[in-house]
Amino acid sequence: MKHQIDLRRMRYIVEVARAEAITLAAETLGLTQPAVTRSIAEVEEELCVRLFHRMPRGMRLTDAGQRFVQHAKRILADVDDLVVEMRDGVEAINGRLRIGSAPGTDIQNALHSLRTLAKDHPAIRVEIVAGSAETLCPRLVAGELNAILGASSYLERWKELEVTRLCRFHSGCMVRKDHPLTHLEQPTEIDVFAWPLLVPESVDVHHFQVAQRYAANGLMMQPHYVTDSPYLIRSLIRHSNAWHVHHNPDPNFAALREDFAILTGIVQMPTRYFCMATSPAHPKTAAFELFERILFDDFLGPDAKYPWTPKSPAS
Repeated sequence: MKHQIDLRRMRYIVEVARAEAITLAAETLGLTQPAVTRSIAEVEEELCVRLFHRMPRGMRLTDAGQRFVQHAKRILADVDDLVVEMRDGVEAINGRLRIGSAPGTDIQNALHSLRTLAKDHPAIRVEIVAGSAETLCPRLVAGELNAILGASSYLERWKELEVTRLCRFHSGCMVRKDHPLTHLEQPTEIDVFAWPLLVPESVDVHHFQVAQRYAANGLMMQPHYVTDSPYLIRSLIRHSNAWHVHHNPDPNFAALREDFAILTGIVQMPTRYFCMATSPAHPKTAAFELFERILFDDFLGPDAKYPWTPKSPAS
């Protein structure tokens, strides 16, 4: 007996993949465990493949299951956007916006644009997906994301993408105000490298560039703290002797200098740019076109607000 693979069963499988357990997925979906189990079995029978490995504790996607869920998420998102558009009317600006941030800390540079979007167009649903360019770019190519905001050093390596440079980053060593480095008249790279290093988790190219500076001084980079959280970065810097290479659109680091010391011209990092990457293979949604206009006005318009002075936590 053949079973139709409908949207309902797609949602069940996506939720099981997310929860990695049928019991938890069934609770979220408001169904019984046997009902979810039966739906998965029916889809596997229809496709003649196994979507999940049944583990002693939970469920894990097979390779076929990963492909199924990847496409199912895109289909379900398109259907959800269509329903919202039809329900609210074609004149309404609504829908879903999924923006990748590579690294996760770089999304703070677009906070003004996101706040404008949220204030003026509250019907648009926004999801920020943090990660490395290596993991996010394939998702953008596949149509799972509308765009990625991040550093040029990685995004511009992807020939399948269109990359727009929004502004130049300026780099400096971020330390607490009373750090011993602030008492040196002319600190060097060796002086900086003597203290604990804090790096973001999701920036492989950043790690490589900092490691090159250590190697140039005959040292091996050994990060002491690793995190993508802007709040945790600020807290660790404030309460320890750690230092962090901070990239900022503002060449004066004005907002950061209120709470931290920024040492510039010491650790020689390559020039980087804050960029937006999109996939020309996928049409732009109305929600994304609106966000894009706001972003470009902020960064590239005649009254561009950038380089700027962010008031939010920075890393």
